[in-house]
Amino acid sequence: MNEILSQYIPDFDGKKTMVNGMEGYHYGDSFLFIIPEEASGESYYEQMTVCRFLAEHGYMSIATPMVNRKGELVTKAENTGYVVHFCRLPEESTRSSFAYELAVFHQLAGGYPYEPATMSAYGKWKTLWLNKLTTFEQIYQQQYYERPVNNFQRLFIDTFPYISGCTENALQYLQESEEDTRFDESDQATITFQRCRNGIFSKIIWPRSFVYDHPARDIAEYIRGMLLDGNGTHSDRLRTFFTEYQSVKSLSLFGWRLVYARLLLPVHLFDFIETALTRQNTEEVYKEYKQLLRNQILFEERLKHFFSDVGLDFERSGIPILDW
Repeated sequence: MNEILSQYIPDFDGKKTMVNGMEGYHYGDSFLFIIPEEASGESYYEQMTVCRFLAEHGYMSIATPMVNRKGELVTKAENTGYVVHFCRLPEESTRSSFAYELAVFHQLAGGYPYEPATMSAYGKWKTLWLNKLTTFEQIYQQQYYERPVNNFQRLFIDTFPYISGCTENALQYLQESEEDTRFDESDQATITFQRCRNGIFSKIIWPRSFVYDHPARDIAEYIRGMLLDGNGTHSDRLRTFFTEYQSVKSLSLFGWRLVYARLLLPVHLFDFIETALTRQNTEEVYKEYKQLLRNQILFEERLKHFFSDVGLDFERSGIPILDW
């Protein structure tokens, strides 16, 4: 791989190392990673400009795509394209809560001066969710007529109508929410994550995880985990999360509705099924899916009380909720 890196740095002599489970090269105060090409040139260019913007504002652990000595983002070697990324690992420091740091990140990234074309999902949720539902309906039809089927396939076939119904509810709620005009400057697009879990606290943040979207995306995807786990203190954690987040960045009533709409969408079930169908150990997948469905019962029960748990009077605020 030194032949690739030498196209970026003459006579490259960095040392191979492992960073957070990823093979890279230590060079000076930076780490370099060679990643096979997996996106378009335009996507990499957008990622590079977003990463540079964030790095300039202190987020040094973001792996930023580099241009080689020819000024190109993609380097060819043995008929394969590669993109080299670099980052600096942050020094250990005392951090505030995740909610607080996420709000700070959203506030800062909301000042990004361009609207990315390839990484934007802002205002596109309805189309994206419909496309996802269509894709999974096709998978369902394939699995329905396949013989023989394993336990997981059978359970997926039995439960997909429920998943489809949840998605239709989310789409309906989203459509009604998009007609709500109670929005403000807090609703402007920002840099978010595909799935906000560790997010800004990750040791290395990969640019392919970024999406240009409404802050509600990250909020919903992070607290989804609280609603799914068996911890009985979820209501306290929810209230603390929103108190800390809104100490930096407020949520409009429109924003609250987007959070709720996204929670209605069974993203966690879609994500699991998407990977499960390619796994070899079907019995293990079957058990995991059964557990996820058991968690779904708890999730729905908690979602019924979501607004009261976070201390928002939804009736007084004119926010409708789903009547299960």
